[in-house]
Amino acid sequence: MDQTILDLHHYLAYLVLLLVAGVLSRSFWAWRKGLNFTAQDNKTGFLVILATHTQFMLGLISYFVSPMTQQAFDDFGLVMTEPTLRLFALEHPLVMLIAVVLITVARIKTKRTDANAAHKTNFILYAIALLLILSRIPWDKWLGLS
Repeated sequence: MDQTILDLHHYLAYLVLLLVAGVLSRSFWAWRKGLNFTAQDNKTGFLVILATHTQFMLGLISYFVSPMTQQAFDDFGLVMTEPTLRLFALEHPLVMLIAVVLITVARIKTKRTDANAAHKTNFILYAIALLLILSRIPWDKWLGLS
């Protein structure tokens, strides 16, 4: 089960990145053109929320069943001195939580509006979230370097 959840978490991350980047580019373009927030923008925002929350739940499940996390709970001092353990036990989950919260706030703030300002809000919050996500992805594992 652990490997299946990790695989789902790994592959869903690609979809999340594509959706967040897509909303980010659409929001920037629509904001600069002065376009209103449409029903399609609202539906896309819902898909992003669905994907990011599912991704986060898969991450939480894998976090609590991982042997690496159990080691972190046993010896937190060791985790803080080892960069790879620190990334997986602390930095990755915490930064991803912040990114999911930013995306959720963007959804809440833009859900019931049709003004152009919604695109600006989306752009700013999604840009910060995407930068956070990209900063804590374990790139060596993604690129097959480890």
